[in-house]
Amino acid sequence: MLRPFLQFAVPGGVELLIALLVLLLSLVVPLVVAVLIYRDAKRRGSRHALAWAVGAFLGSLVVWALYYVVRDEVGSRST
Repeated sequence: MLRPFLQFAVPGGVELLIALLVLLLSLVVPLVVAVLIYRDAKRRGSRHALAWAVGAFLGSLVVWALYYVVRDEVGSRST
C-alpha cells in the first residue's frame, strides 16, 4: 500500500511574492513622486523643496494634492 506524499512548496509561495511586490510598490511609488516634487520645487525656486519631498514621501496622497494646488505659490523666482 502506497502512502500519499506530503505536498511541499516554498514557504509563502505566491502569497509571499505578492506581499513583497505590494511592499515594494508602496515604497517605490511615493519615492518617485517625492523626487519629482523635489525637482519641481527646486526648479520653481522654493526654499522648502526638501520639506515638500519628505512630506510627499511620508504623507502621500494628501501632500501630493496639496502641493499640486499650491505649487505656483510655493516658489517664486522673483524673490
